[in-house]
Amino acid sequence: MDETFGNNNTKPVMFNVYKNRLMKIPLLHLQVIFMYFYHCISINSNPYTMKSLKIVSAFLLMSIMTSQVILAQNYVSTQPLNKNAILEEFTGVQCPNCPAGHTVMAGILESNPGRAFCVAYHPSNSNFTTPYSGNPDFRRTYPNAFYSTPYCGSSRFMPSSFIQRREWNGEKIQSRTVWVQYADIIMAEASPLNVGMASTYNEVTHMLDVTVEVYFTQTINNTLSIYVTLAENDLVAQQSGGSATYVHKHTFREAFVAQWGDPMNGPTTQGSLLVFEYEFDNTSTGYLMENCELMAFLVDNTTEEVISGVGVHVGEHTMIPPTADFEAEDTTVGLGTSVTFTDMSTGDPTEWEWTFEGGDPASSTLQNPPPVFYNSIGNYSVTLSVSNDAGQNETTKTGYIIVGYPPVTDFEADLTSILEGESIIFTDMSIQDPAAWSWTFEGGDPGTSNDQNPPAITYNTPGDYTVTLVTSNEFGENTMTKEAYIHVGGVGIEEGIDSQRANIYPVPSNGNLYFDFGTDPLQEGALVSITSSDGRIVHSIPLAPGKINFLSLDLSDEPNGIYYVILQDNGFKEVRKIILNK
Repeated sequence: MDETFGNNNTKPVMFNVYKNRLMKIPLLHLQVIFMYFYHCISINSNPYTMKSLKIVSAFLLMSIMTSQVILAQNYVSTQPLNKNAILEEFTGVQCPNCPAGHTVMAGILESNPGRAFCVAYHPSNSNFTTPYSGNPDFRRTYPNAFYSTPYCGSSRFMPSSFIQRREWNGEKIQSRTVWVQYADIIMAEASPLNVGMASTYNEVTHMLDVTVEVYFTQTINNTLSIYVTLAENDLVAQQSGGSATYVHKHTFREAFVAQWGDPMNGPTTQGSLLVFEYEFDNTSTGYLMENCELMAFLVDNTTEEVISGVGVHVGEHTMIPPTADFEAEDTTVGLGTSVTFTDMSTGDPTEWEWTFEGGDPASSTLQNPPPVFYNSIGNYSVTLSVSNDAGQNETTKTGYIIVGYPPVTDFEADLTSILEGESIIFTDMSIQDPAAWSWTFEGGDPGTSNDQNPPAITYNTPGDYTVTLVTSNEFGENTMTKEAYIHVGGVGIEEGIDSQRANIYPVPSNGNLYFDFGTDPLQEGALVSITSSDGRIVHSIPLAPGKINFLSLDLSDEPNGIYYVILQDNGFKEVRKIILNK
C-alpha cells in the first residue's frame, strides 16, 4: 500500500531542548513554553505529512517545583565514536541487475553489524519500479527528489546508492562496485555526534512509538536536519533478474520527516543531548511490524552529507557501549581482611572482567565478585573491563586499595589490687599505630574514656572488675578485654585487721606482720601476697592445705609506705591495705 501525501494538515511538532542533561528553566518562562507548544501544534502547513503520522519530538520533562529539566541518555553513547555508514539504495522490481546490488548490500550489512545501515528506495519516477501485474506496489514518491538530477549527480541508474550522501568524484549516486570501499572509508572517520534509537509497537492500538537521541561529542556550527525512515523486510514480489517469489529487504515505507528532513533547532555544542519522539499510526497502512526496521540519520545542511545515523528493528533499541565503573565497600583495609566490590557500570554491560592486584582471588568474571582478600601490605590497583554487543570499556583505579596493619591492643595498670576509694592509672600499650581509643572501666569512675592514657580511675565499691580497650586506625580495630582485672577490697588501717579469713597485725607495722588464721583449715591454692603501692610484689607465699594457725612476715627491708595484703583461699579473695612505719 502506497502512502498518500497532502491529505492531513497536522503539523509535526519538533521540540528540541536538552543541553548537558540539565537545563534550568525559570518558573516564569514555563507558561511561555506551553504557549509555544500549543502554537506549534496548531500550525497546519506541512505538505509532506502522512495521513497516519503524528510526531511529537524532544518532549520536555519539567519539574514545576524545582524549575529544572533533567535528562539522561538511554540509547546513545556519550563516548567519541566513528561514523556509521548510511546507505540509501535505489532499486526496482524491473531492474535486472538489482539482485546483484542486493547481494552487495547484504554483504556490507552482514560484515558491519551495528555500523552500516540501509534503506531501499523504490522511487516512482523510474520505469524500473513499475510493479508486475498482480504484484504489490513498492513505489513511493518521497524518494523521487533524491533520485533526480542534478541532486543525485549527472545521471541516474539502478542499482545505485548514496553512501552518506557524499559526492564521490562529483557524484552522489554510486554503482555497486564501490559501495564496500566507500562504506569502509566512512566507518573509519571520527563522528562529531552519535545517534541512538528505540521503538515500541502496540499490537492493540497499532501505534508505533520511536525515540531518537542525538549526542554531540564535538560542537557543530552548521545547521542540521534529521531524517527518520520506516522500512519493511521479507516482502515477496516478482523481480527481474530474480524470480517470481523474490524476497525484498529494507523496502522503504514511510518517512517521519519532511522531504529534506526536519530542522534540529536545539543546541549542537559538545556535550549537548537532543531527544526526538515520533508516533506512527499503523492502523490504515497495515505494515507487518515484526518485519519492519527504522533508520535515523543527521544531515549537515551546508555540505549535504550524512554525518552519522543508526538503525533498529521495530520493538528494539540501540545498545550503548558500556562505561566501566565500580566501587569498593572499603578502600582502606587491614591485613588479611576482605573487600567487597560492586559493579557501577552503565550502558547495560553483558560481560565483566575484574583484575585485583595483590588480591585473592586475583580476577573474576562475575558482575559482582566474591569478597577479595588482601594478605600483603601495600597499595593495590583494581581494573574492570566491561563489554556488550556495542563495545567495550575499561577503567583502572590506581592504588585504590590500601592495605595496612590494624592495631594490636594491649594495656596495663599501675595497680590491679586496691582498696575501695582508691585510684588506678591505666597506660595504653597497643602497637601498630592506633589512632583512636575507647576504654570501658567496669565499676570505675569515670566509666569510659577516649583518651589514649585516661585520667586516674577511682573504684568506690569492693569487687572484681573488667577493663576493656578498643583501639582503631584506618586499617581496622582490635579489642582487648581483661576479665576481673581490677580487685577492689575494703579499707583496714586499724591496729589489727579482722578479715574474713585472718586477723592481721600490727597495723601500722613496725617491720613485722602477723597473720592469725584461726581454727579453720586452709584449702588447696591458699596464698598470701604483699605488694607495694607501685604494684611490686614483695612477698608471695603459697600456703599448704591443712590447718595453719599462724604466719609471720618480715618487712624490715622494705621502705616505709603503703602496702597491700592479698589473701586467697578456696576461691575467696580479699585485699587489705597496711602501713609500714618502722
